[in-house]
Amino acid sequence: MMRRFPLAVALLTGALCSTHPAQARPFDEAGARQQIKALLALPFATDLVGASKVDRFAWVEKRNGVRNILAADATGAPKALTHFTQDDGTDLWGLALSPNGKTVAYVEGGDPEYPDDPSPNPNLSAFSTHQTVHLVLDGGKEIQVGEGWNPTFSPDGQMLAFTQKGSLFLAPVGGAAKEVMTVRGSLTSLQWAPDGTALAFTLDRGTHALVGVWRLKPATMAFLAPALAQDSLPTFSPDGRFVAFVREHTPLTYQSPPKAAFWNLHVYDLTTNTDHVVWTPHAGHGGRFFAPEGSGLLWSDNTHLLFPWEGSGWMRVCRVETATAAAPQCLTPDKAEVSSYRLSADGKTLFYTSNAGNVDAWHAWRQTLDGAAPQRLTQGEAMETDLALAGGSVGVMAASATQTAHPVLLAQGHTEHTPVVPELPANTHFVTPRTVIFRSTDGGEVHGQLFVPEGDAKTPRAALVFVHGGPHRQMLPAFNSMGYYSNAYAMNQTLAAQGYVVLSVNYRSGTGYGEAFRNAPGIGRQGASEYRDVLAAATYLKTRPDVDPARIGIWGGSWGGYLTALALARNSDVFAAGADFHGVHDMTRPDKFGLSPAQNKAVHDLEWQSSPVAAIAHWHAPVLLVHGDDDYNVDFKESTMLANLLSEQGVPYEEHSFPNERHAFLRMQDWLAAYVWMDTFFARTLGPHTH
Repeated sequence: MMRRFPLAVALLTGALCSTHPAQARPFDEAGARQQIKALLALPFATDLVGASKVDRFAWVEKRNGVRNILAADATGAPKALTHFTQDDGTDLWGLALSPNGKTVAYVEGGDPEYPDDPSPNPNLSAFSTHQTVHLVLDGGKEIQVGEGWNPTFSPDGQMLAFTQKGSLFLAPVGGAAKEVMTVRGSLTSLQWAPDGTALAFTLDRGTHALVGVWRLKPATMAFLAPALAQDSLPTFSPDGRFVAFVREHTPLTYQSPPKAAFWNLHVYDLTTNTDHVVWTPHAGHGGRFFAPEGSGLLWSDNTHLLFPWEGSGWMRVCRVETATAAAPQCLTPDKAEVSSYRLSADGKTLFYTSNAGNVDAWHAWRQTLDGAAPQRLTQGEAMETDLALAGGSVGVMAASATQTAHPVLLAQGHTEHTPVVPELPANTHFVTPRTVIFRSTDGGEVHGQLFVPEGDAKTPRAALVFVHGGPHRQMLPAFNSMGYYSNAYAMNQTLAAQGYVVLSVNYRSGTGYGEAFRNAPGIGRQGASEYRDVLAAATYLKTRPDVDPARIGIWGGSWGGYLTALALARNSDVFAAGADFHGVHDMTRPDKFGLSPAQNKAVHDLEWQSSPVAAIAHWHAPVLLVHGDDDYNVDFKESTMLANLLSEQGVPYEEHSFPNERHAFLRMQDWLAAYVWMDTFFARTLGPHTH
């Protein structure tokens, strides 16, 4: 067991840090910092949106930590619509383009995951920051419309609606905003009626959620068939007569697969004020509602509705006739997942991204609703996991093994145009990640990406297991479309360049491999069965002749931090060191309302046994702990508690915190600091690399 070292406290790059250093070894920290910084500075695109009437797109680009909004026609050069210059952690999000593409709305500041909570302030500004809605008008003039989020243009592009908590605001484009409605709760979605006379919304009240409609003239509000459930995704039919929505109930105990159907599709007739259930799934696969982020219900005409469903065990887009009780027809291929989908303006063609044909590769597809075979939209090895439509053109967000996420625009669905081409820094050489498949400790199939350093090792190398967060995520042999995991991919490549063998493991409870994999029995608080896959990853590495079995480490953030801590607590004999970013360490939760004392005790016992702290007595491997203290996803006390327990146990650890920083660090400089700490930590604890 490594000896315990005294606490040293220092102020480093804007973060409070204290270290318990292990035995030092020569390490080029300055060189590592330069290498990591250059990769984190690469342009990274998100939030691709399109105008409905013209072939124009807009997106957010983060370059060198600075966020700005760019726009381009389907065949034109990109134009910057904003001109920010600082890596201050201010997010830009919630993009919307007017139908004619001449005006863009966006949200500056705040947190997209927690838009109605106080805004983050990672740059330590003297005064609190705000979350504001902005418009960039034709000609470049920018105006601040008001505080809030969820900007949504009217069908004619003349009005902008947005929300703040339970308030609805309306503003003529270029004019002042007016509060037109206030209700208890949080307004979480908006959709205009096709004729622009009304807005459908979802109102979240915590215990339940309601769907409603607000009419402009006269100013009236009505809830649609209010119940005791979570209603969501209200969507107007093309003629504006009907509103479709999803109604969900939540079981008190985890069920895999579900023993009943916990959701159904509703259609509300606004002319007769009547509601009817269009369709209810069967129990089993697809019995719980799950939808790709940013996708929901789509009307192909006034009597047919498209929706996501996992009835076959895989996320597919299906279609149901709303006037009859006919069984739905699933449109996209089986044994494959869909991650995003859009419908053409005429309702005849479905565009989607899917891993059809290879569960570890995602591409964009088009498919007419008349039963024709799907057609792949793009060629090459790039991964495409999101798309947008603009006029008659399609935009996809693409990423590859050497290129960060960037838009690729297909004019009229054909000619490819790449307005921004990311390029690796000079003298940077990436290894080609290999998809590997191995067996878990209980026989299940596990997929991962293996990063093997170039050249022959003279002696076995140190190795690292990377575990993603979520847990509903999937890592790929390419840069990821999520910024958090794009950074992680870059760091895995950096570690491989330094001589580590790295295995990124897609453990059960992740996405991409079907519902049974995502909702596997015993995952998380129900028994941590996904840890079997993590342990199997280490076993796989041990079988490789180029890996030193005594020098295997592990790193990850969020749910990956939880699994890192669980690995070190249960198997310090396997994992020699670990880096735990904002992980959960005590999985117990308060009693569930509605369960008996005996039932709650059984739940708590399982939650405790699934927790890293339950095995703290067996933990002796060194660990790096990093956490932002304004984390809304994982309570900061999870890390302070673990540090206290490790101190009691005499386990060597290094600890750092970022004051005012969120769960997914908002400033590039904070990611850089965290990764350099980790790189130095592993160099010290896992020993010299072999090149």
